[in-house]
Amino acid sequence: MQLIKLVKYLEKKFPSNKAEEWDKVGFQLFDKKMINFEQEISNVFITLDLTSTSFEEIKKTKPNFIITRHPFIFKELDKEKKNPFKKEVIKYLKNNNVLVFSIHTNYDYCAYQSFIEIACSDFEVKKIEKPNSQKDFLEIKFKKSLNQNELIKKLKKTFETDDIQISKNIVMQDLIDKIYINQGSGASSISNNSLSDCTFVTGEAKWSDWIYANDNNVKLITVGHYMENYFIQDLNKKLSDNFKDLKIKSYDITNQYKKYREN
Repeated sequence: MQLIKLVKYLEKKFPSNKAEEWDKVGFQLFDKKMINFEQEISNVFITLDLTSTSFEEIKKTKPNFIITRHPFIFKELDKEKKNPFKKEVIKYLKNNNVLVFSIHTNYDYCAYQSFIEIACSDFEVKKIEKPNSQKDFLEIKFKKSLNQNELIKKLKKTFETDDIQISKNIVMQDLIDKIYINQGSGASSISNNSLSDCTFVTGEAKWSDWIYANDNNVKLITVGHYMENYFIQDLNKKLSDNFKDLKIKSYDITNQYKKYREN
């Protein structure tokens, strides 16, 4: 299949103009060489990030098109090449004519239904309000109230994690009937939207986010950036349903840290 056909599909599903201004979506360019959109693509590799473990799998499966959730080249190329691992990967990709394509914040905007299905899978939901021009987070209203402890247990199951952090203002038996939720490092939405007196769930938070949350009675819960991993199976299904002749492999990089346990 010609590259142009695949790129047109991805651009239609996840338009690059829907990405945040700071984002580096689309082709991850390693030089000024023009992309040949007539070249044949037969083997696609999908992963959350291009890491050392996914790179080993790439060398085994030899794809000619890689799709990542997070941009592999985010800074200036010269700065990225100061990362020894990235320098090695770039050399391999150039030598083997492998293309890398990122679908990041444009995916957040265009594929929210997939995230809603994940986020609501373990909850009895009354109403859902999607992100819009006024807010960048999902609002989920429950059919019946649950306490913070019940919420956290459900989040652990939904996002398959034991590594949950909570702001110190949370009282486990307090009842809530709705939550706000944003993916990845989405805690900045709290202060950006001047939120208070609510429960907010995201992947990661900075120190300043925790302070804002505690000062403004925002019950902040983080479940880890790995919450975005549903992307790989979702994209695999979309491509498999539309391109029967493509060989497609999804690769789970797993969480990038583990809990310390004293021997």
